[in-house]
Amino acid sequence: MDFRSMKVKELFANEKAAAIVKELAPNLTKYPIKLFNNKTCGEIFDLVVSKKIVPENIAKQIEEKVNALL
Repeated sequence: MDFRSMKVKELFANEKAAAIVKELAPNLTKYPIKLFNNKTCGEIFDLVVSKKIVPENIAKQIEEKVNALL
């Protein structure tokens, strides 16, 4: 399993992965996670980058760090 195919619920269930997201993109934690539980991280991160909620370079850093954990 890699970051892009991982469900959001699984990402936040992993404490180390959740800490990476909270460190690099704390604004994402403002949104209710339960709304995105059945979506993949790839879908959500494509959306937040396109809406300019998270810069693309930060999204790539998060993806790289989480993939290194897995």
